[in-house]
Amino acid sequence: MRVDAVRNRQRIFDEAQRAVRAGEITLTLNELARRSDVGVGTVYRLFPTRRAMLEAVLEDSVRDLSAAATEAEHCPEPVRALVDVLHTALLAALAQPGLIDVLITATDETESLRQAKAELAAGTSRLLDRIRPAPALTGENLLKLLCGLIHAINEHPAGRQPAAIDAYLGILRAGLTPGPAS
Repeated sequence: MRVDAVRNRQRIFDEAQRAVRAGEITLTLNELARRSDVGVGTVYRLFPTRRAMLEAVLEDSVRDLSAAATEAEHCPEPVRALVDVLHTALLAALAQPGLIDVLITATDETESLRQAKAELAAGTSRLLDRIRPAPALTGENLLKLLCGLIHAINEHPAGRQPAAIDAYLGILRAGLTPGPAS
């Protein structure tokens, strides 16, 4: 690849990353080209769709969550480990607009994101296998629950969101912890 093409790709990706971090998840590819000072065709070669752009920008975050789930498998307290992973995921989703959409959408445009999400679902499923909640919960269902938690937390003013995270995760933890035998 030519040096100027590499530079343009990086400039486009950096601008897309800035926009997504700023909450501009509906940024058009034409606007991205204008901001990156490149031709529209150059942007479309890198990102064929706006969804592909969002996936590319947020894929590393999905991989980070997957790594956190894999790391948590070594924790001797599986409920605490799962709650810690969910806490990390909640903070990441609150800080990165579009992440929850990328996590919850069943149809991904890039194989690498599909793989990262499968690894995340598998890692959380292995944690759930250690807990064995009743009724059973899968890693995929847990991602949907995470979406609901994000929505609930976003209903709180920013200053109260940390307390809301703790409260909701406390409720979840209580539901995962086996009660006294009947």
